[in-house]
Amino acid sequence: MAKSEDLHGSHGRADHVRSFYNILLQSLDVLRAWADKIPGFSDLPKEDQELLFQSASLELFVLKAAYRVQPNDEKIIFENGQVFHRLQCMSTFGDWINSIVDFGLSLHRMALDISSLACMSALAMITMRHGLRAPEKMEELQTKIIDCLRDHCTYNAEAQRKPHFFSRILAKITELRTLSRDGLQCMTEVAKYDDAIMVPPPSVIQSFISNQLPF
Repeated sequence: MAKSEDLHGSHGRADHVRSFYNILLQSLDVLRAWADKIPGFSDLPKEDQELLFQSASLELFVLKAAYRVQPNDEKIIFENGQVFHRLQCMSTFGDWINSIVDFGLSLHRMALDISSLACMSALAMITMRHGLRAPEKMEELQTKIIDCLRDHCTYNAEAQRKPHFFSRILAKITELRTLSRDGLQCMTEVAKYDDAIMVPPPSVIQSFISNQLPF
């Protein structure tokens, strides 16, 4: 009986891990399509585009999921459109999902609007990374996005009513780095189950774990 229960548990765990990987991979595909549409991004060297996206991909994953978090609602809506109850995510996401929810609630308290979110998302990706081939081009694009965000915070009537809105948004981008590292730790821990349940991490996930993300 105990052996049967162990086997059932392994199968259940395997399904959860596959779902975890699918959420990440499908969400990253959606995010990559979004990144390619940022004005000026395609003008950067291909290698820099890849480096910037890969470096920021977990930050973007966190930000997009967090933005959809609502107070008194346990639903988590991922970028690939899948919806889960927070407790359904605990077996694989662990405390990372709670951190994402907390971050989302802090964005809600800021009343972050969609235009600010767009600039915030772009700035999370368009930033200095070790190994860029054309850092000056990245900085030029980064400056344009910062100016766009500053203008929005200065001249938008709704944003004007939010004290220190511009600086608070920039501070939130910094928080994303920590949440991204939490995600990397989460993926590393999930991958430890591979030998037991025969669900090897996809190459993209393994690359994150092996390279530890080029911050």
